[in-house]
Parts: sequence; structure tokens; C-alpha cells
Amino acid sequence: MDHFEVTFRNMQSSDWLEKDIRARAEKLETYCPAIVSCYVSVGKPHRHQQNGKRFDVHIDIAVPGEEIAVSHSPHFRKVNEDGLRKDIRAVVRDAFAAAKRQLQDYAKRRRPGVKGHAAKVAVART
Repeated sequence: MDHFEVTFRNMQSSDWLEKDIRARAEKLETYCPAIVSCYVSVGKPHRHQQNGKRFDVHIDIAVPGEEIAVSHSPHFRKVNEDGLRKDIRAVVRDAFAAAKRQLQDYAKRRRPGVKGHAAKVAVART
């Protein structure tokens, strides 16, 4: 992977979270070694007084010929201060699981011989 970047929006950066995201991004290369770049954005979109703290995770992966984008924001996750770390890990885990599935589909489409039905070649009689 040539380029990798993690950004935090509306929240403080965290070393443990950045290490976790980096490890998950490196693992994606086992499913598709042709990854050119990976940009991950983690943030809190706004504060919810009744619904607790919410997190959004966006992953943009560039591969030859395509760009894969994953956005994951759960609808409702109510947490207390002890559950904050566990909650954001779950959101990151789910986002990377979706990215893994999309990369596996991309790799499957790119394999020669798996593109679908073979074209029938008509043999002309002379």
C-alpha cells in the first residue's frame, strides 16, 4: 500500500485506535495485494442527547481501475464512558468487514477466467 492516512473528525485522535485501524488496513492487503491507497476517516457527526455517542467510519480504498468506498454509521449505539472504547471498535470492525467483502468481490472480478460465461466461437465451414 503506497498511501495510508487516518483522520479524526470532531474528536481527539487516539493512538490505540489508529494502531487498530492500521493493522486492519494492512490485513486487507492479504485479500487484495493491489491496493494503491487507503484513507480512513473516523468521527462523531453530532451530539445526540438521547441516543448517546455515535461514530461514523468512512474508508476509501483505491485499487487499479476502481475506487471502493465504505461508510458505516450505526443507527443507534447508546454507551456510557466505559463502553466508549468498545463501541468505536465495533463500528471500525464492521466497516472493515464490509471493506473486506468488497475487496474480495473486486479480486474475484479481476481474476482471469472467472469473468462469466465464455464467449461462443462459431466455427466457419469452408
